[in-house]
Amino acid sequence: MRRVAPLFCALAIACLAMVSVLYLAPRAIASDHQDSPLTVARPGADITDIYVFPANDPAKVVFVMDVFPLIPPGLGTQTFFDPGVLYQFKIGLQSDATEDLVIQFKPDVVGANQKIAMYGPGRPGIVGTRNAIVTGSRTGAIPYNQVTDLGQGIMAFAGPREDPFYFDLARFSKIEPDRDFSKQPNPPPNSERCFRKNGVDFLAGYNVLSIVVEVPRTLLADGGQLGRINVWGTTSLKDSDPDASPQSPLASLANVVRNHNTRTGGPTDESGTWTQVERLARPAVKEATEAFRNHDATNRAALTDDGVLAKSIREYMIHTAGRSTAVADAAVKALMPDHIEADLSQSGPARYLAVETNGKSGLPVQIIRTVPPDGIEGIKKALGDPYRQFGGRDPKSPVIDLSLGAIYGSLIPKLGLAPDDNRETDCLTSDHTTPAAKHPLRGFPYLGDPR
Repeated sequence: MRRVAPLFCALAIACLAMVSVLYLAPRAIASDHQDSPLTVARPGADITDIYVFPANDPAKVVFVMDVFPLIPPGLGTQTFFDPGVLYQFKIGLQSDATEDLVIQFKPDVVGANQKIAMYGPGRPGIVGTRNAIVTGSRTGAIPYNQVTDLGQGIMAFAGPREDPFYFDLARFSKIEPDRDFSKQPNPPPNSERCFRKNGVDFLAGYNVLSIVVEVPRTLLADGGQLGRINVWGTTSLKDSDPDASPQSPLASLANVVRNHNTRTGGPTDESGTWTQVERLARPAVKEATEAFRNHDATNRAALTDDGVLAKSIREYMIHTAGRSTAVADAAVKALMPDHIEADLSQSGPARYLAVETNGKSGLPVQIIRTVPPDGIEGIKKALGDPYRQFGGRDPKSPVIDLSLGAIYGSLIPKLGLAPDDNRETDCLTSDHTTPAAKHPLRGFPYLGDPR
C-alpha cells in the first residue's frame, strides 16, 4: 500500500490539473453532452445520445450512437472521429444487464480519408468496463460520411449529422446550474424555478458525429428466438496495462490519465484491451438527477455495478423534487439498470419506456396524467395501436417530457408504480419543446443532414 500511494497522488494531481484547465473553458451544457471533465477534453469520446428503433424494413433494427457534441453549423464535415477511441453498442439478451453481444467501431486516421472498422454483432471475450476487439468478427470498413452496404443485410454510416436531440437546455442550466460544467467547481444557486411556456430548442442548428447501423433482427436472436434486448453505448481508451484488475480504481485512473491525449491513428490494432470512459443509454436521467462531480464515476462504472446513479436518483427525487420514498423507489426501479429496452418480436414504431411500462408510455402524457391506471388498457385497445411494446427510442421520442413527468409529475403514480404522493411540481413536468426544428430523413441513415 505504501508503494501505491505516491503513484495515486501523482495521478490525482494530474487529473486535478486537467480539471482546472477544463473548467476555465466557457461552453454550453447539452443532454449528456459535456458531462464530465474527461469527455469535455475528449469530445470524440463523449456520447450525446443512444437510439434503438425499427428500420423501414421491418425485419431490421437500427442502432445510433451520437458523439462529439455542439459542432457549429458549417463545421460538420470538418469534424472527425477520434482514432484513439473504441465505440461500442452493448446488447444484453432477454433480461440480462451484462453484454451478450457487442457491435464495435474503431476509426483509423483523422481526416476525410478516415475509415471506421466495424466488428460484430459478436460475442465479447471480455465484459464490463474492460473490453477487447472481437477479432475474427470484422464486418467491414465504413468510409467517413458515406452510406455503406457491408453485406449480410447490414447498412452502416459514420459521419456528421444534425443533432436530433431537442431540449430547452439554456433554461435547464438555470434551473440546475450544477449540471453545466462551465459553472464548476462552484456552481451558483439556481436563477429559475420553472421551464418557460414557449420552450426553445437549444440544440437546433448544432451537429454531432453519428454512427448508424441497420442490422437484421435475426443477427440478434437468442437461441434462434427474437425477444427483448437491452442496449447501452460505451466509449473506451486503449488500456496499456492488460493485467490490471478491472475493479481497481487505481488502474482505472492510471489508464484514463495515461491515454487521455492518445489520438494517434493508422491501421486498426486489434490487440490489447480498452478501458471504458463513457457510458450512456437512457437520456436525461444522469443529467437531471446526478451531481456533476459524480458523472465520471457513473461513466466508468459497469451497468451491473451502478450504485452511484441509483443512489443519486433516489436522493434527488426525495430531497430536491420533494417526492415520497415510494415514488422515489419506483423511479429507481423503472430507470435502473440504465439501458434502453426493446422487444425485437414486436413491430414498430419505437415507444420510449414502452417495454418497462407494458406499453403505457406510448400514450400521450396528458392521458396518462388524467386516466386511472386500470383504464389505460381500454384506451389502448380503442385507439387500435398494436405497436406500443417495441420500446426502444427514436429521435422523435418525447424522452424529456417522460423523464420530467416521472421526476416532477404524476407519471409514476398514473402508471400504477407507486401511490400518488400529491407532490407534483407542474411547471417542471415539461420543457415545452418539440422536434419541429429537426430535418430527419425518410430512409437510411435517418438522421438529418448536417446543418
